[in-house]
Amino acid sequence: MNKQNVREDQDHSLPSLPAGYHCAITWGIPMEYGGMTNALLHRSRAFLQKAGVSVDVLTFEWSEDYGEIRCELETAGELIPGLQLRNLWEELGHLTETQLQSSQTGENVTGEFSAIDEAEESRDEVSGGLLRRRIRYASDQKTVLQVDYFRSDGSLMVADRRDVLAKGAEGGRLVTLCGLDSRPVASWNQVWPLYLFWLDCVVAGRESFMIIDSKSTANFMTRYQRDNVVTLHLVHNSHMASGAVPPYGELSPARRYVFERLSSFDAVVLLTESQKIDVDLVFNNPRNTCVIPNSRSLPSVARPEHGHDPQLGVILGSLTNRKRLDHAVSALGLARDAGGAELNLRIYGQGPEKASLRKLIAARDLGQSVVLAGYSSSAWQEFARASFTMLTSKLEGQGLVLIEAMSVGCIPIAYDVPYGPADIIDDGVNGFLVKAGDVPALAELILKLRTMEPSAVEDMRLQAVAKASTFNDAAVVDRWGAEMRAAVDRKLRLLLKGQMPQ
Repeated sequence: MNKQNVREDQDHSLPSLPAGYHCAITWGIPMEYGGMTNALLHRSRAFLQKAGVSVDVLTFEWSEDYGEIRCELETAGELIPGLQLRNLWEELGHLTETQLQSSQTGENVTGEFSAIDEAEESRDEVSGGLLRRRIRYASDQKTVLQVDYFRSDGSLMVADRRDVLAKGAEGGRLVTLCGLDSRPVASWNQVWPLYLFWLDCVVAGRESFMIIDSKSTANFMTRYQRDNVVTLHLVHNSHMASGAVPPYGELSPARRYVFERLSSFDAVVLLTESQKIDVDLVFNNPRNTCVIPNSRSLPSVARPEHGHDPQLGVILGSLTNRKRLDHAVSALGLARDAGGAELNLRIYGQGPEKASLRKLIAARDLGQSVVLAGYSSSAWQEFARASFTMLTSKLEGQGLVLIEAMSVGCIPIAYDVPYGPADIIDDGVNGFLVKAGDVPALAELILKLRTMEPSAVEDMRLQAVAKASTFNDAAVVDRWGAEMRAAVDRKLRLLLKGQMPQ
């Protein structure tokens, strides 16, 4: 990492981000994505639009749909020139023989390599007339024993066997990368070395800044230690287990591996100060934590206090147990029973709790009042006509949806959970905070907002817009630039002392 190049950007007031290759690391981009992916794409566009820095989004999930995903993202304005979506499995098929041979560095293992024979019972996945994958199953027809991946010319690219005992292997896995002649060039007993090999091909020796967004990619990125690469892990949600009381409660099982290895990253980025305080307390004040909130491109609203239907609430959120949207539905029902008979609620999102929410809506006879509106990439625009929104999650990372609502004068009523709501909402000023799990209190505040003096409601909407404006893109991009430079300084000091994590 070249400190002089980083300083030149700062000293000459050039782009607020340091020079180098910038990328975001995530597992994949689903066709219908939620808050984390939304925040990742928005931040990447802000880097480009505010600092003039191009960004690549690097993904590792196998999918035949990346062409369609790119098209959808471009149509929606999520992917713009200078922001590129790249995928491991697409690009492995285009590596040169020289690049493929470079994978032989590091600890390779030996084992019984063999491609799936066409005579074996297997399933072929064909797309565009080309064989993409061949999958071999156990006798139960469910357990995957091997997956072979092919290039467009039909040559074998990767063989992922899960039923062999390789020397030094764990769990009988053997992942083999093949050359253009389908012959093995490197083998590993886990798949993550293949991921890191591809990252080295992408970086190609450049000074680079990687923001690691998803917790699944963060697990293997703890192992990506390169002198020329600065890694920054952005923690999008609470690190606590559901129901745990911070700061000393149980870690989320999905977060444990990474949080026991925080020093592996050059920076660990939390979305709120309250979460940073807890993390620093529990993990003995690691020197690499910092706070950078998510940002929004805030709309220009001439009169944010006008145009809101006083009877309407809108919620954006995945239909999962963690979001506890049944609490919101029950609160709306209680509010209607207590005098708010005209109140309505629209919930935008998809998820496994859809069926149970439908049953609850039917049981409470709310079919004409509560609508499950499904997924919409433009659903946030509905906040402009809604009077209120609710956030009933068990835990949060920041609660970006609160900022989206407040930016157009929609009043938030949120459970005071770790982390986020209390860092955004000033209770009674620009929204309301409620003790977590108190459904009757949610209902009372829905009714209170409906019966408040119009001038008081208008003032609250204006205060909400003002608070949301503190999360604007330009200010947050500047914070990213400052923390990236601080991470470079820490990395250089450790390199000089020979103390980089192994």
